Amino acid sequence: MKGIYIHIPFCAYKCNYCDFSTMTKQYQRIDEYFDLLQKEINMYNNPNDRIDTIYIGGGTPNLVDSKYIEKTYNVIDSCFNLQLKEFTIECNPEFVTKEKIENYKKVGIDRVSLGVQSFNDQYNKFLGRQHTVSDVFKSFEIIKGYIDNISIDLIFGFPNQTLESLDNDLYYIRKLNPNHVSWYNMILEPGTKFYKNYKDINRNDDIEYEMYMKICNGLENYKHYEISNFAKDNFESIHNKIYWKDEQYYGFGLSSSGYLNQMRYTNEFFYPDYKNKIIKNEKPISFSEIIDLEKREFEFIITNMRLKDGLDLKEYFEKFGINLYTNNKKLIDNWINKGLLTLNNNHISFTNQGFFVSNSFFVDILV
Repeated sequence: MKGIYIHIPFCAYKCNYCDFSTMTKQYQRIDEYFDLLQKEINMYNNPNDRIDTIYIGGGTPNLVDSKYIEKTYNVIDSCFNLQLKEFTIECNPEFVTKEKIENYKKVGIDRVSLGVQSFNDQYNKFLGRQHTVSDVFKSFEIIKGYIDNISIDLIFGFPNQTLESLDNDLYYIRKLNPNHVSWYNMILEPGTKFYKNYKDINRNDDIEYEMYMKICNGLENYKHYEISNFAKDNFESIHNKIYWKDEQYYGFGLSSSGYLNQMRYTNEFFYPDYKNKIIKNEKPISFSEIIDLEKREFEFIITNMRLKDGLDLKEYFEKFGINLYTNNKKLIDNWINKGLLTLNNNHISFTNQGFFVSNSFFVDILV
């Protein structure tokens, strides 16, 4: 499979935890940006290249008029062989309108990722969000009128959050009953307001572990198919699996990343640099690297073990000629004995407890 990621950087405000490349209240640049985006996509024109998924992220994609989404889709359609299995757009609840969702449906969008973050108005205000729980319910009902596949994005482990608050989040998830839930443990990223304010405060790993276990246990009606993702039957994210299964994808737009023919690339982070390269008819790439065999071996372990199904040891041996279990028998057996890992049908996979401390496993494993 092969996918396309498109970055739309426009935002009405900057969230306190966000380190993405965004353009806050720079609405005068919207026309120009989408013209540049069109030129960038045309640089990769390949009508025989089959595309299975499109993911439009941000930023706040549903902040801009839906005509820009249609325009971008039409360019992609003219440049590639679209055989779409999934077409996702991220939305902020307060900018969802019936007209926009109706137009998304017309261009073939069949999945919406709704940025909820918390079902607590005070927490959302603290996070720098400007929507309310009421906005979430209103937007969900509008989307559901046109698109069945709705995912909700949430965050846990942010400063001052209590373990008990998750009960409220879980209550509202059961009430809305979305097809998919992504629930991420917050990382304090350099350059964000939260990093500046809280980087020197020690985080309580024990509390965050309890939060993670409460989430995993509270979403018992969903399949926990990836470390931070939960889905009902047949609603797992197809696009994200492209990342996790070492498949290829294009990245278009400001700061986007792509992975093509063993080369990973990242576009310019700052708008003037992105713009200047495209004006010169250059691909707006700021960094690229060939993923050599050793990196592929290690990244294949990490991405596959993010999945609940885990790593197929036979597939790994056939792909790389390495017997991973033999090389790491002591480590793997130790994690199994601690209840952090399982070995079934030639697959090694993390338990829920193991997921939360998985980084230490990746530090020790040998390829």
